[in-house]
Amino acid sequence: MPLSYCAIDFETANWFRGSPCAVGLARVVDGRIVETRRELMRPPEGWEDFDDFNISLHGITPAMVRHRPRFAALLPEIVAFADGLPFVAHNAAFDMGVIRDACDVSGLDWPNVSYACTLVLARRSYSLLSYSLPWVAEAAGVTLGEHHEPETDAVAAARILLALAALHGADTLDGLLTGTHCVLGRIGPDGWQGCTHTWQGARAATSFTPNPDADPGHPFYGQEVCFTGALSSMIRERAWQLVAERGGLPSAGVTKHTAILVVGFQDMRKLRPGATLSNKARKAAELREKGQPIEILGEPDFVQQLEV
Repeated sequence: MPLSYCAIDFETANWFRGSPCAVGLARVVDGRIVETRRELMRPPEGWEDFDDFNISLHGITPAMVRHRPRFAALLPEIVAFADGLPFVAHNAAFDMGVIRDACDVSGLDWPNVSYACTLVLARRSYSLLSYSLPWVAEAAGVTLGEHHEPETDAVAAARILLALAALHGADTLDGLLTGTHCVLGRIGPDGWQGCTHTWQGARAATSFTPNPDADPGHPFYGQEVCFTGALSSMIRERAWQLVAERGGLPSAGVTKHTAILVVGFQDMRKLRPGATLSNKARKAAELREKGQPIEILGEPDFVQQLEV
């Protein structure tokens, strides 16, 4: 079915993802928004306290949801509104995490749904300083309106995906995912997997895979990271693991997808005769000359960025 999906955006009462207090929905059929919806809700029992910070973002107060149904009562309606279509969200790791965590504390099984993430897709489509919703909306030519109003944000996500599809010449969601080397995320009673970049292309990947629920704002999120030389603070496998935990892809070699090369201590005895750079550093320099934006980090900067 051409570009048909349901955009979704949750707002929460407090720091816990499983405390939804509102949801916005926008169903797209054949590339056109056909229906939108906004619902306030009481968070699950035990998670009803509202943080001042959250209220300052979305303006929803305890009084506004006092007589509204709880999440457990509204979840079937939310799933039914999608009418079997995949969900789409900006930073879907958060919104799908809301569903999982709120189901857990409500004693519900996770519903069977699939989903795509416009943040993941935008990283494969635009070169931006930030991939937060306002930045991506501007890049896509989408008017955002009142940010953190759930229906407004859901509509923005719906329109961003339409813009991304047009950018890649895709007339279906599957076509857009294929063109950006991404896969649908899925949730079901037996588990879940994230909407992620498949990291296709010639490269030497490690056995560590990116954490789909990592913070999208982390410097290593969505980035292919390669190492050359020895690190003094940790072994190579530990560095690979830490990169993957933060949503990056640790790679055993420099490729056309490499975004960051971390340079440790280089044993000159291991270089080719007459060489001053390792093979990885030399290849990174060649790719940079051809226009590939590879960032070079020393070990101190790498360790510092791990803690961001």
